[in-house]
Amino acid sequence: MGSIETQIAKGKRRRKLLAIVMTLGAVTLAVVYALWMFFTKGYSLTVLPAEAARTQQFAVQSGNALFIDNKLYVIGSNAAITVSAQKFRAASLTVNDASPSNIEVELQPLPATLNITTAPVARDIVWSVNGETVARAERLQTTLEPGNYTITARHPAYETASVRIDADIAAQIEQTLTLTPVRGEIQIDSSPQGASVTVNGKAAGQTPLSLDREGGEYTVTVEKTGYQVVSDTIALTASQRDPQRNYHLQPLQATVTVNATPAGGALLVNGTPVTSPVSIDADTAAQFRYAKPGYLSESRTLNLGPGETQTLSFALKKEMGSVRIEASEQASVEVNGQPQGNTPLTLSLQALPTDIVVRKPGYRQVQQSVTPSQDSTKIVRVELLREFDARRREGKPLFVSGLGIQMIRVKPKAFTMGSPDNDSDRKSNEHQVDVDFSRPFWVSAHEITEAQYNASLGKAGGSTLPVTGVSWEQAAVFANWLSEKEGLLPFYVIRQGRVAGVKPSARGYRLPTEAEWEFIARLNRRAAPTRYVWGTQETLRDKQGNFADESVKGTQTFYLRGYNDGFAALAPVGSFKAERGGFYDLDGNAREWVHDRYTITPPDSERRYSDYLGAQRGDSHVVKGASYKTGRLKNIRASVRNGESTPAEDIGFRIARYDR
Repeated sequence: MGSIETQIAKGKRRRKLLAIVMTLGAVTLAVVYALWMFFTKGYSLTVLPAEAARTQQFAVQSGNALFIDNKLYVIGSNAAITVSAQKFRAASLTVNDASPSNIEVELQPLPATLNITTAPVARDIVWSVNGETVARAERLQTTLEPGNYTITARHPAYETASVRIDADIAAQIEQTLTLTPVRGEIQIDSSPQGASVTVNGKAAGQTPLSLDREGGEYTVTVEKTGYQVVSDTIALTASQRDPQRNYHLQPLQATVTVNATPAGGALLVNGTPVTSPVSIDADTAAQFRYAKPGYLSESRTLNLGPGETQTLSFALKKEMGSVRIEASEQASVEVNGQPQGNTPLTLSLQALPTDIVVRKPGYRQVQQSVTPSQDSTKIVRVELLREFDARRREGKPLFVSGLGIQMIRVKPKAFTMGSPDNDSDRKSNEHQVDVDFSRPFWVSAHEITEAQYNASLGKAGGSTLPVTGVSWEQAAVFANWLSEKEGLLPFYVIRQGRVAGVKPSARGYRLPTEAEWEFIARLNRRAAPTRYVWGTQETLRDKQGNFADESVKGTQTFYLRGYNDGFAALAPVGSFKAERGGFYDLDGNAREWVHDRYTITPPDSERRYSDYLGAQRGDSHVVKGASYKTGRLKNIRASVRNGESTPAEDIGFRIARYDR
């Protein structure tokens, strides 16, 4: 009894436990289902086109998701999936919270694969699809999207062939296109006719010849005894069905080797330049000519048989010609740099371009080029001119020797030098003198520089500052030195280092006269005489000239207030703008010695002086112009004159000479 009750009690406990377990399982399933419904989102996928839907397949690439048929369930925010079907390209997409619940996926069909060959096989076929060239090859291998196509094959040796292709999805298309050879006639002729013709190595007959052939390229050889062999390639194509050739056969040639002295000449055959060895037409006369400048040319005529060889020699003799050289002055002659003697001179020279130089001290050398000839005497006539006259004839600015002294020609006219009585700044020594000029004269554009003056002393170097601190006689000695250097008659008579007189008719260099200096400073290229070099205005513009400006304030009593020229002392010549006639520094930089002796005795007021050289006596000489030390405007007037007998640090000079 006790055992039965025990068994019953155990059964009750098991049933109670099972009920509890089942209850817990149901609750768990309910919770899981609730969680599934809460965290899972479902999507319905539709595959297009219908043909793709029949074999559709889905796969999850990443994310927590699963497919049940075409339903996608995603746990979480997103999933990456792939949709595929037979004969279609697979599509990949990402599904997320923003995706619609119904998703359409359109798959693209796979292309058809096309492989077309030809019969017979041909290289370099031009393939086109629907009229568009796609390849140049022996066969066409390509892919086509589903559709209808016309495939065309073109080859020069075949008729154009086409085929219609229906390309299905993912189809494998194999096709052989039959090519029909082009046919035509090849016309071959020659001059002269009767030549043997071979085509692709096989005898075909003699010219003129007509050959019926299929399309293609043919190697043609044309041969005739006594003539050079001709080889050619002829193409018979759909666009050229009847090619024609007419070959002008060239005779077999002979060979000539030419030896010639002197070397370096020109070899011509029948007038055409050639080089040795030379090939010439056989059985035809050929004229050989060898020539070289300076030598007498030689000619030969040869007529050789086919394949014959010969050596031809030339030895040219020098061509000599007579040249006579004459000059307006007896002068030395150089030919190609070698002294030959003095003019007049007759020389026998080789017929080559020859440089002849005629030179004489004090004159510009003349150089001419002449080519002598044995046919006649060449005459070389030379007019020798002094450098000054040569440059004047050329209309160029005059530069003296190698010193770089520019000379300006002045054509003067009568005027009254000095200052009028009504000039409030007039000094008592500014006498009015009526002067005239019988001939033009030349004056240097710049004051003589230190470097130019040093050359007269045999010294090298020196600056472009005006030379100052020289006496009047030192300036005169410089002028004579320059005259002698140029071969001109010196103007000054110098004895024992002192000026003892002048030669008024001499064309040598000298100091300008006071009348000449004042003419170029006041009237040259002006309508009327001016008070200052720059004109009549009583004010200075900056950099008008080199005067005592603000830079000397505190070091000298008088200076031009408010004026600045950029230099506290001497300035290089040409630092300031030239006046109207092209002369520099007439009104500043350095005062200038002129030729005239200084006197305060007035000249005859009733007389007009021609080529006035100033007073006959006096212990000092006239100085004209202003300098970097001049600090008062009235002392810059062009009529101002001073007498000096000793050098000064602000006195320089410029040079002049008569024109004729």
